[in-house]
Order: sequence, then structure tokens, then C-alpha cells
Amino acid sequence: MASTDTSLHYASLISRYLQNRITPDEKLELDAWINRHPENEQLFRELTDAAYLQKEMGYFGALAVENAWQQLVARRTPVVPLQKKSRSLWWAAAVLAVVLTVTYNFLKKDELQVAVKQQEQYPSAQIIPGGDRAVLTLSDGSQIVLDSAGNGALANQGAVEVRKLEDGKLEYAATGKQNEQLFNTVATPRGGFYRLTLSDGSRVWLNAASSLRYPVAFSGKERRVYITGEAYFEVTANPRQPFIVSMPHQSEVVVTGTRFNVNTYPDEEGTRTTLLEGKVQVTDSTGASLLLQPGQQARIENGIQLHTDIDTDEVVAWKEGVFQFNRADIGTILRQVSRWYDAEVEFEGTVPTRTFSGIVSRSKNIGEVLKIMEKAGVRFHIQGKRIVVLRN
Repeated sequence: MASTDTSLHYASLISRYLQNRITPDEKLELDAWINRHPENEQLFRELTDAAYLQKEMGYFGALAVENAWQQLVARRTPVVPLQKKSRSLWWAAAVLAVVLTVTYNFLKKDELQVAVKQQEQYPSAQIIPGGDRAVLTLSDGSQIVLDSAGNGALANQGAVEVRKLEDGKLEYAATGKQNEQLFNTVATPRGGFYRLTLSDGSRVWLNAASSLRYPVAFSGKERRVYITGEAYFEVTANPRQPFIVSMPHQSEVVVTGTRFNVNTYPDEEGTRTTLLEGKVQVTDSTGASLLLQPGQQARIENGIQLHTDIDTDEVVAWKEGVFQFNRADIGTILRQVSRWYDAEVEFEGTVPTRTFSGIVSRSKNIGEVLKIMEKAGVRFHIQGKRIVVLRN
């Protein structure tokens, strides 16, 4: 079982997050902890639900830390032997008990009540954040729902074994020499996200409503994959076998070894390739090309254009589990919200022309995201899975 000191440390990070006092480095550490185990993610979601937090604070507010710990373990942990699985439940119970007592001393109950009213204003029973959801289509056309598949070996594709790791990531491992080229496809739905490691060690993150088609083993003079939607790549360097990302409309990105993001959503402003590290060459359907330097973006829309003033943190914020906007218009924000929360967006009047800035966790209640725009006077109404932007 995790030590009390460790519990207190992560409890402190969660408390600082709830108070909007967390530093960027602390946020990265907290995100790593959240992604380490599904129990941690569930616990964090509970603690960022204002109504839940208010209820639990009412129960634990008068208790000392050690007593709260014991009380919470009794309430949340099933009576089973302390085996590997139940240890994570004890750890979750410990962190929750500690963070509630720590946070209780900082957050005023009237502030929580305001947050509860916010949730009542934006009922989100049908609009929930996305998660690790994807479907794997094998070379024979059979499909595996990855979010419900167990860990371990999923299938054999020739001499390559497809495995699902404990962190939910997909991995391809060669078990011998591959004599034929077989293709697999991973597709995420709206409200989905997935990570996979290709047979050459290259890593790919898929955003919502996206797909990646790729050979289970790379052979020949190039490593070519096919993308729709949005993906972030960390490509294993191999100058003798360049990595090529084929995008819609016969455009492509040629890579040696690098980190970059590709956004090909049809409702966005063109196809955008943003380079974070290394070098890539982006070519459009006419054969025109650009060689990008880190921090630059190639945008293909009625030709290919170079953009140099790019906030790369904002571009890849989705991969880190946050929405990040820097003077973004309402259309840009709501397109991302629509894909991640699997919600429809409707404008009652004309589209507001204001721009907005802010950072919000993608695990947050939908109301927390809408508050960025609400502060500037934009009003919303939620009907089922529809977000209606009200007429001013």
C-alpha cells in the first residue's frame, strides 16, 4: 500500500488544482499520476465534481486526517483480502480521504455551492467527457473494441503479435520474420482517444473522431501510414526508411525522426502539420512542398502556406488532457468541445465574433469549459446532447 507521505503529496497536488494554485510542473506530475491507473482517473473525476465534493466534505469536514482515512476506507473499500487489485482501492481511498480534509480547510462551502449551481445550469448527464475508446480493425476485417478488451495478446497478424498493455496502449511486437504486408486500422469515435506503438517503436496518439491505417510490420524503402482526423507522432529515427504520413486529398508528411502534430479534420481551416522537434517536409496534392523547422506549421488550403508564430503547447494540449485556447474564436472552441464531448452545437443567432483564452482539463464537466466564454457574455443552454448558443 502507498505510504501516507505519498498520499499527502498527491492530495496536496489535487487540492492545489481545485484551488487553481497548481504550477505547470505540478500539473504535469498530477497528470502522470492520473494516467497511471484507472482508479486514479476515477478518483480525480470524483474530486472535480463539485456536487460530489460538497457531499463528501460535509461528511469528512469535522474529521481528522487519520480518522477520515479510516472512515473512507470503510465506506469505499470492499471486504476482500488485500491482494494486488484491492491495494489500488486502498490507495484511492487514502488519497480521497486526505485530499478532502486538506481541501476542506481552503475551500469555502459557499464557493462549492456556486459550483453546484453551475452544474445545475448545465445538466450534463448525457454530455460526459471522452476517454480511452477505439476500435481495432484487423487485416481480415474483424474488429476488436479496445476499451472493453482485456490486457495481453489480442491477435496475431502474420509474425506480429498485437498486445494491449496495462496502461491501455496498443503495441505491435514481432515474433518472427513477416513475409506479407498486412494492414490494421485504429479508429476513435467522437469522445474517444487512444495511444499505440507501431512495430518500429514509433508512438502515435489519436484524438477524437480520428483513424490511423498502418502496416503491422514495415518493409521496403519507406514506412507509410494513413491518417484522418488528428494525431500526434513521435517517430523513431531511421533515415534509410523515411516515415510518411499520407493525409486526405493526396497530401503527405515525410519524416526521418521527429515529433509533430497533424490535424486533418474536414471542418477545420485546412490541413495543419505542426512541428515540435526534428524536421518534416509537407507536400500538397500539386507537389508544392515546405520544409518545416520546430515551431512552424504548414497549412494546406487552396495551396500550402507557412505559419511561423505558432503556440505548439496550444496545438498539442489535447494530447496532454487539456483544452488550451489563446485568443481562439468561439467556433474553434466549440468544434473541439463537440468532438470530445460527442455533443451537437447549435447557434440560436449569429456566431459571436469575440475571442477567448483559457486552459481547462478535458476531464472537466462541460460547464467548466463553457465558463471560458460565459465570462465574456456568451450564454448557453443544454438540451440532451445539444449545446445551444443563445441569442444575445
